[in-house]
Amino acid sequence: LLIEAIQIRGHEVFYLPRTLVNEDDLFGEDTLSKFSDAYSIEMWMENNEGFDGDKEILTRFGLEVRNEVTFVIARRRWEDTIASDDNLIINTRPNEGDLIWHPTIQQMYEISFVDHDDPFYEIKNLPVYKLYCRTYEYSSEVFDTDVSAIDAIEDTESTDVYFYQISGEQSASTTY
Repeated sequence: LLIEAIQIRGHEVFYLPRTLVNEDDLFGEDTLSKFSDAYSIEMWMENNEGFDGDKEILTRFGLEVRNEVTFVIARRRWEDTIASDDNLIINTRPNEGDLIWHPTIQQMYEISFVDHDDPFYEIKNLPVYKLYCRTYEYSSEVFDTDVSAIDAIEDTESTDVYFYQISGEQSASTTY
């Protein structure tokens, strides 16, 4: 019943598991993450009256958007659809750092915390995961998901210096 309720009242989103490329053991982060899979799955957006979090903040570095949202995903659907992926860091639950693409509002969210104890059940019969997410800030990660709307983010947001090369820099035999 829970899966049907999420399918009826929820949204069809894409779950993008993060693949670690070069993990820094000291800080526990990976600045070269890539996203090569996108799984279509239904999730229920818990806060339906608007975004949580600090919203828009004007700092000395410019306008910063800190929207937060909570998604609810059925545990059984997670296990049937995504848990079998070989690229998952932890395959028993959704991972922090993975992304959720909401195609209706064209927004990408990064999972900041996975609550696997809410709602509390004494006999470990946990039917859902709550994914606390924040607006994703792109920082030159590689998207190769075969979903054109997601892969276009890399093309429009990338600040890779190789995209901005001058044609004279590419050949040593160029004369001026």
